[in-house]
Amino acid sequence: MRAGRSERHLVVAVAAIALLGGTAYAFDWPLAPPRIAATFGTYAKGRVVAGVALSGEDDLVRSAEDGEPSFILEEGANPSGLPSPLGSFIVVEHQKGLAAVYSHLAPGTLSTDTKFKSGDILGKSGRSGWIEGPGILFQVFDRRSGSWVNPLLVLPQLAVDKPPVIRSLALSHADKVYVLGETASFPQGTYAVAVDVFDPADSAWTAGPLAPYGIRLSIDGDEVADLAFDVARGEGGKLMLSSGSPTAADELKTKDGRYTLAVRLFPRGRTTIEVRVEDAAGNKRSASWSALVE
Repeated sequence: MRAGRSERHLVVAVAAIALLGGTAYAFDWPLAPPRIAATFGTYAKGRVVAGVALSGEDDLVRSAEDGEPSFILEEGANPSGLPSPLGSFIVVEHQKGLAAVYSHLAPGTLSTDTKFKSGDILGKSGRSGWIEGPGILFQVFDRRSGSWVNPLLVLPQLAVDKPPVIRSLALSHADKVYVLGETASFPQGTYAVAVDVFDPADSAWTAGPLAPYGIRLSIDGDEVADLAFDVARGEGGKLMLSSGSPTAADELKTKDGRYTLAVRLFPRGRTTIEVRVEDAAGNKRSASWSALVE
């Protein structure tokens, strides 16, 4: 189902848009047509993507808004001699304290201009740095709050009609894992509730299973978790995801690829668990499971 951006999307989006003067969409796509290879919050080989990866090789990369470059680095030109995970990249200071990072550009293509208008060419997409395929990583950093902002909140909405996929839900305690649907019952006790969900991809490559925008968990009619991949910030040496109830990124994903949403005591009786997932375009999907707690 697609019904446009949800109310909670708009709360964060309106705040982000307000920073840029109240325009309908603050930024334009830096790479067109946009083919998303990683969404904000995607887990890629042990790291969390705090931006949007767009696939494309040797394509023009354009400034998403008016701005001035504050840092430019060509791959191999790092004064420290150490490799740059971002490869060749440009940091552009846009309006209202927002900085955008355009990384993994093709070496030798970076612009040396001192000012950019929206749509001006910054370089070409490439494979520099640590990236799973040709393209760029586009990140938006709010200097005033010290947070990474999901770029999909300030970019034009994609015409996507495929809702997120809900693959499974599991309860785990110690070394015991119960996948609902495969088991009709489980012993009473305290369990971590985790769900395997992802956004469909139309890119030639992906950095990993694409994270949706939001996941909600209800148990026996009560909402117990609301995870939104809207912002990320560093706290105490950890990357914290979500503005509502910040969660450490390294504690969110299980080894088998599920998102841990809650730890819950399940007493004897029948229980019903519902998961609702949505993407940044407002496409939604839900699923529910019923099981006997013995």
